[in-house]
Formats: sequence, structure tokens, C-alpha cells
Amino acid sequence: MVSQDSPAEPSRFPWAATIDFRRLFMTNFLSFRALFNWSRPSDFFLAFVFAPAFDLLFYSFFGRFLSVENEEFYLSGGVTLATCLPALSGGVMSVTSERYYGTLEAFLISPGAFGAGLILRPLPYALFGAVAGFLTLPVGVVLLGVNISGDALPFLLACLLCGALSSAALGMLLGVLALYVRDVFIVINLAVWFLSLALGLFVPPSAYPSWLTTVAHWIPGYHALGAARSVMEGNDPLIENLAIEVIRAAILIGVGVCAIIYYRRQVRHGRTTSLG
Repeated sequence: MVSQDSPAEPSRFPWAATIDFRRLFMTNFLSFRALFNWSRPSDFFLAFVFAPAFDLLFYSFFGRFLSVENEEFYLSGGVTLATCLPALSGGVMSVTSERYYGTLEAFLISPGAFGAGLILRPLPYALFGAVAGFLTLPVGVVLLGVNISGDALPFLLACLLCGALSSAALGMLLGVLALYVRDVFIVINLAVWFLSLALGLFVPPSAYPSWLTTVAHWIPGYHALGAARSVMEGNDPLIENLAIEVIRAAILIGVGVCAIIYYRRQVRHGRTTSLG
């Protein structure tokens, strides 16, 4: 029998005792709701489902006319665009909206803001992007007449999640850089345009110059797109591509956290005036 005065058995994971997972979840959820609101659900569908679907239709019909690529190629590109766009934009706004709503100073001086919550901050936006891409997928399947087996759907969802995670991580890093400029949408638009071009969403990579093809291998979403196209073409899933995307996302999150810590030090020393 164990007496009431006996010490408790130490936990196998002592770090878990220092993390309030419920508070961590609620913090990230409320931050997502506060910084990424929509007045109506229709706004979400118009911005992140119908717009990529129209891009998908335009480039697929244009490519079919020129006999450039098949429908599976354009479907995977359109779904990836629908996935990466909200994830990247959300990652940027998760940092810059703190300034827009006047909470950046409180965020920078809060000791609890630079823990696990900051590392997990891109996760809600990655899930948001994956949902947008998964909603675009049946639209493209119906409109383009592409047949996708049911066994491929779980792996396609994994591709969307990995691509969205790395895009959201890049967005958080770009959000820190956007704190030094006034117009954040310039940063978002340039990033989206460059990703759309370099990833080869609607243009075969073979048509690109060699230097752009080399750069594309380092861009978030590139390996997830390759894995999705492999599955849609009936080939074996490329598990290593998803592992590369996860590793890339972890590196970008780490660099983003370091950039935010550096920005906080700059503010403390009065070397930046970008709080307004």
C-alpha cells in the first residue's frame, strides 16, 4: 500500500507537465478565429474554391487546345494552388494581423507567446488550406472528367496537408519580413505569383530554364505536388516526397521563430518603428 505522503511517480515525459495542451489548443484556435475571420461562408468559397477552380478550367482547356498536358496534370496543379494560397496567405496574416489589430506590442512582450504556441501557429492555416484544396478536388474531377480511385484519396489528402504545412510555415516567415513594410499584400501577391510560376502548377517544368527548375526543388509544395501527380497518374505513392515537405516545414518554422525573436530584440532596442 502506498501512503498519501509518498512522492508521486515521476512522469516519463517531464516536459509534458510544463505544457497546458488545452490552453495551447484554445490559444491557437482563438488566434486563428481572430486573425482570419470571414463575414460569410460564401466569401471563403468565392476566394479559395471557385477562384482556383476557374484557374484550373482556364489552363486545362487552354492546355488541351495546345495538346500540352493531360487533365490529371492540370487537376493536380489547380488543387495545389487552392491548397497553398490560403495556407501561405494565412501564415503571413497570422503575424502581420497582430500589427493591424494593434496587438503586436502585447504579443512581443508576452512571455507565453514564444513557446510551443508560436511553433504550432501555422498549423490551423495549414488545415485551412488542406480543406480548401480538398473541396476543390471534386469540382475539378467533375468538370474535367478525371477518374481517381478511392484508394488514392487518403494519400492525396496527405499530399495536401504536407504541402499546406510547408506553405503556411513559409507564410509565417514572410509575415515577419512583412512587418518591416507597410503594405503586406505586396509580399503576399509576390509570394503567390512566384510559387504559381516556379512550382509548375499549370506549365510543364520541362519548359522552364534550368536555373528555375533547380530553384523549384527548394520551394514549399514542390514535392507534395510531385507526389500528388504520381498518384493521379496511377503510379506508386512517393512517400519520400512527403517526408521532404515535413522536414522543410520544420526548418521554415524554426527559421520563422528565430526571425520573430530577432524582431522582438530589434523593437526592444528601438531599431525599428514598424509597430504602427
